[in-house]
Amino acid sequence: MKKNKSNISAQKQPRHIPADFSDDYLVTAEQASAALNLPLYYFIDARKRTELGIPYYSINRMVRYRIRELHKWQVRYAAEQIRYANSSQTGGVDA
Repeated sequence: MKKNKSNISAQKQPRHIPADFSDDYLVTAEQASAALNLPLYYFIDARKRTELGIPYYSINRMVRYRIRELHKWQVRYAAEQIRYANSSQTGGVDA
């Protein structure tokens, strides 16, 4: 019995696959504040950014943000605040 060899040619892969970063552009503190409806000082003050855990990029002396990362942070931070508020409520009607 004769085996048939299939002639599978290797497809050439492109050397460089262009990445699509159209959704991940960097924004300023003012733009981030307006987009998320949060106070501007959350994004301008370095200590407040660190305290809140806001994700940012430092490019030379400029600070920039990615909207997608900020939105994820905002959802996570809001959930933490709700959890904290629920855990700090002690007592009740009979307290």
